[in-house]
Amino acid sequence: MIKHLLCLIILIISSVSVRAESSTSREITPCIHYETRQQGHVHISRIDLICPSIRLLGTLPHNSDTTSNFAYKNKTTVAINASFFDENRNPLGLNYSHQRTWRTSKKDQKQYSFLACTKENQCLIESFNQLTPYQKQWDIVVSGWQSLQNGQYRCAPSSPAICHRNAKSRHPRTAVGLSQDKRFLYLVVVEGRLDNFKGYTLNQLAQLFKQLNVPHAINLDGGGSSTMVINNKRVNRLPSQQMFFERAVANHLGVVDEQ
Repeated sequence: MIKHLLCLIILIISSVSVRAESSTSREITPCIHYETRQQGHVHISRIDLICPSIRLLGTLPHNSDTTSNFAYKNKTTVAINASFFDENRNPLGLNYSHQRTWRTSKKDQKQYSFLACTKENQCLIESFNQLTPYQKQWDIVVSGWQSLQNGQYRCAPSSPAICHRNAKSRHPRTAVGLSQDKRFLYLVVVEGRLDNFKGYTLNQLAQLFKQLNVPHAINLDGGGSSTMVINNKRVNRLPSQQMFFERAVANHLGVVDEQ
């Protein structure tokens, strides 16, 4: 009896291990593709910006909330957390949502790079170590910290030393990137601070974008903020100490497929 029980336990463990090793890939809608890598710890959503049914959403100023609540309220197909923020949950760097912004986020700073998109989903990622004024045709702007280029992270010369310390440690991560032809927007969330998976360094994250043939991406707020929600379901695990409690963040980036 004990021998049979041990065999059953080994079989169950083996089955779980096989599932854990495999990656998944599926179509959320004809315009949104989702896959996982690294035994399910890395979550990648690819949005086809050419699709006329795709609409990008941002958080209106002073509407700090969890990513799940933002996704539910706005009926998003995919949503992630966005910019780093201060102690008052004001996003850092240049940030606009539907041409509205926070008092502290009206100007770009060299140590932050941003993603900007028009209502027609024409998007760009700001070049490294640049100062760029806000342009009225941009409907959504979210800022990140380190730039991710050709498999390596870069901190602007004006960035404090913590920029490099954050980059070299393994943490949960959130990032956004654009394909070379700017057709595909990539939203990435990496889990971390788990017993069996600590997260990614920023060079690991940059290497992931290189594998996706994305030449330029930016690192958004990570750690306990990192969250991806698809069709009202959080797909990533939170750090072990958080259990199931999501962190409220300053702003978010949402995608709605209206077809």
